[in-house]
Amino acid sequence: MKFWRNDELEVHTAGRLAEYERKTGRKVEPPVPVELLAEVLFDLRFSYEPLDVPLDMFVPAALRPEQKTIVVNERHRAVFTEKPGVERFSVGHEVGHWDLFEKDKDTRTGSLFGASDAEGSVHYRTAGGAPVKYVKGIWSNDGRYEVLSFLQRSCDAPDVASAVERYSSALLMPKYLLLPVVNRIGATRLSNLYRVAEQFAVTISALTMRLRRLGHTHVTEDGKPFSGTKEEHAGQQRMFSC
Repeated sequence: MKFWRNDELEVHTAGRLAEYERKTGRKVEPPVPVELLAEVLFDLRFSYEPLDVPLDMFVPAALRPEQKTIVVNERHRAVFTEKPGVERFSVGHEVGHWDLFEKDKDTRTGSLFGASDAEGSVHYRTAGGAPVKYVKGIWSNDGRYEVLSFLQRSCDAPDVASAVERYSSALLMPKYLLLPVVNRIGATRLSNLYRVAEQFAVTISALTMRLRRLGHTHVTEDGKPFSGTKEEHAGQQRMFSC
């Protein structure tokens, strides 16, 4: 299985956005139309239905690769209404699974997601059985919105989880669109970052994680944005503490 480096994913997702523009004649602007992109580029379909999983598991979406269908869990409509970025990131996550690991597979020889059945095999993104009350606690605090890695990592192999998380992040917040907006609005105030997150229709933690990965902005534990990396901030703190 291929390991996707950050620079490879940046080029790959930028290429997908350019391909979408060529096929549709539409210029990509934030928020990136992730569902339409999935349909245009990969002929993926969407189904909004309750997923039959234990109620103590938060499962925002699933992929049925044999049916080329992304299932968005209708049980969490209230969460998606309150936090559209959760649904969009989950869709991007599933698109990443298809694009990076599934689309070129011969389904006759099996799937990353296990043996298929009459309905097609399904792989769920879950919180690993964490109590619902703990998951709800995450929703209540945007400043520590850990849904991105918390909900996605536990069921995927680590390399796959990392790749599709970074894929979704780069697809929804392409560097060439994101950084000009951040630089124009400014990243010195958390309120400004919320404005950027709203423009790209992502959660604030998705945005701060993306900016940190790009080495642009690091948000400190007390919620203050710092222009630069976490390591640079730590170095500055040490300098001032001398």
